[in-house]
Amino acid sequence: MVQGELRILVAALAVFAVLAGLALAIHGLLFDLHTYVDYGMAIVAGGIAAFVAMLTVHPKDVEIEQHRHRES
Repeated sequence: MVQGELRILVAALAVFAVLAGLALAIHGLLFDLHTYVDYGMAIVAGGIAAFVAMLTVHPKDVEIEQHRHRES
């Protein structure tokens, strides 16, 4: 299991940012505000990118996991 509580926290916050971006984009679509739609979609794209980057397993995480199994 990956030991990265900070990365998991940032990934969870990224999900909420995506939800806020979707709400902003929908608000912009309903009231014909093009800049809101653009900013909302930018927030969605950034949030998805942050989510994927935070939950990607890095080689350093695999080394830590293998080292832990050797000790026990």
